[in-house]
Amino acid sequence: MGLFAKIKEKFNKWYYHEPDLEENWDDEDEANDEKSFEDPDIRTVYVLEALGRMAEAADKMEQCQDEYSAVTSLLVDMEEIEGLPADVRGLISDQAGKIANLEKERRSIYAECGKLSEARMRFLERFEDDIPGGIKKMREAEEYRRLVKMDMRKLEAEKSSYKLQMHETKGTIVNSRGIALICGIAMFLAIILLLVLQFGMGMDVAIGYIIICGAGALALTVIFVRYQDAVREMKRLEKLRNKLTGVHNTVKIRYVNNTNLLSYLYMKYDVDSADDLETEWEIYAEEVGARARDEKLREELEYYYGKLTKTLKEQSIKDPEIWTKQTGALIDSREMVEVRHALIGRRQKLRERMEYNKEVAEVSQKKIKELAQKYPQYSQEIAGILNRFEGT
Repeated sequence: MGLFAKIKEKFNKWYYHEPDLEENWDDEDEANDEKSFEDPDIRTVYVLEALGRMAEAADKMEQCQDEYSAVTSLLVDMEEIEGLPADVRGLISDQAGKIANLEKERRSIYAECGKLSEARMRFLERFEDDIPGGIKKMREAEEYRRLVKMDMRKLEAEKSSYKLQMHETKGTIVNSRGIALICGIAMFLAIILLLVLQFGMGMDVAIGYIIICGAGALALTVIFVRYQDAVREMKRLEKLRNKLTGVHNTVKIRYVNNTNLLSYLYMKYDVDSADDLETEWEIYAEEVGARARDEKLREELEYYYGKLTKTLKEQSIKDPEIWTKQTGALIDSREMVEVRHALIGRRQKLRERMEYNKEVAEVSQKKIKELAQKYPQYSQEIAGILNRFEGT
């Protein structure tokens, strides 16, 4: 790295540091006067510092002058507009009013839009032709699922009733068998007792035989009838079970098919229900309509922008395009006054900045001249630094 590159690096480190807003130029002058200019590095950095300030001041001056010219041009245009004949002012005000109304309408459209993300809008656009039918199909499937679930609940209730009846019928069959056995044993024991009384004691027990046989026959008949009824009921319940099983299998198949269909539709449209899809579809339709209206409004705006610009150009206004964004000032004289005051304030600030940067440049230039006059033996070196700085 050469000497000049090292010095320039030092200058860049100084130049781009955060400046002290309370910095005093006079204090810096005193500090620089105390430097030993016999050191070539110190001389070079000192000159580069002054040149850097001059370059920055010139750049800021150029920026301020451009802005100052633009602000002045606007103020001149304002005077020109305010001095126009009443009929021309009326035409301009009418065109500006149309622009203001159209922009207001566009802002209201913007407020309505944006309920769906752009990605979701693009997603729904892909199925634009399918969604109305998809909503209908999804809603029918959801209704069918509701009915199938109702059938399944009824089947569960019938299944519970069947289990209870089956339990009771089995109990009746078992109880009938037990009672019949008890009756048989009781009759057998009673007959043995009568035989003992008849042959062992010589008693007349004919009536006992009649009673026992009649009561036993009656009891066994009742038990048999009850048993037969229970058996028939068991057969009926077995048929009912087969029927319930068949219906349950059918309903289960329907439920599975319906669930698969809904899962597919939910996945296809990336929603959780037909209501969600219908809501998004309504928002999408509103958004598409709003964008179409906005496109139409934008075309109308371009038309009136052109008309207003043309009208202002015909009246020798220098920057007519700017006034398409300042329609309020063209419509309301009070707003025009506010804009003028703001522009005058901006121009004053720009003038102050230009004067400040002009002073900075003059002071820096003066320092370099004073350095060359004070140290004539380094004048050629200073000139060389100036040339190299201007070439970088």
